[in-house]
Amino acid sequence: MNDDWSADLKRRFMTLQRLWDLKPGNDLAELEQAEAKMNDLISEEYEPYFSGNAALHILSRCQRCGLCCRNEAAVALSSEDSRRIARRLGLGLKKFMIEYTRPHALKDPQIGSARMVKRKSDQSCIFYDPSLPGCTVQEAKPQVCRAAYYLTKMNLLLCDQNHRFSSFPSCPADLKLRSELQDYVALLSPDPEAMDQVVQSFSSDRPEIRLFRSLLRLKGMEIYFGKETAEELRRAANLKRLPHKDELNEVAFLYAAALLKDECPEEHGRRHTI
Repeated sequence: MNDDWSADLKRRFMTLQRLWDLKPGNDLAELEQAEAKMNDLISEEYEPYFSGNAALHILSRCQRCGLCCRNEAAVALSSEDSRRIARRLGLGLKKFMIEYTRPHALKDPQIGSARMVKRKSDQSCIFYDPSLPGCTVQEAKPQVCRAAYYLTKMNLLLCDQNHRFSSFPSCPADLKLRSELQDYVALLSPDPEAMDQVVQSFSSDRPEIRLFRSLLRLKGMEIYFGKETAEELRRAANLKRLPHKDELNEVAFLYAAALLKDECPEEHGRRHTI
């Protein structure tokens, strides 16, 4: 294996060791209990799509182009979203609800206290400011916006149906990330030993790989369902805290590169880790 690639892969995989700081002891039994709860929320049959999209999500960097803000006609707000954005704007919850939200479009008891974001006269989101460009509450934006595009229910269904990860050619963040992943795979490809090491590592049952996969999935749950649900799972797993995306990024990049190597997970066997 090329010495430069060997050093790069070793550096990235070494970051796995720091993840043990989140888990008291080396026993993964409690983590397995949390994984069972995750399976109740998102069936394991959606793997590797859920975890793969979680990796893509934490690796992508929103370019704040405003495309979502202008084109997404209906943005739902959970009560947690409303509290978080109200704090970000320095408003009381009641005033925020009056000024920035409207009743939910669906009349269903399951909707509960969820609301919808108001639209401007040009039908863009009320939080959209073209002078930025983009979202004025970027750090506190609604959960559905935080999950887009990768971790939406529709995308997961499409991935499962099409047996491949979706790409989003209108999203500059996705285009940039795909280009970086493709460049990395292209550089590794002449060295089969390097690429094989990456793929085989994520197929292994090594404790550090199992921990990474579980933490990545937990991060996906946080993005998909929100922090309250993720905190419940964290407690079930007996973790000190939720992982930060920066702690997962180095290895998540390798994981995403391995998954997208052939742009079709089915070629490596349908619905298994890699």
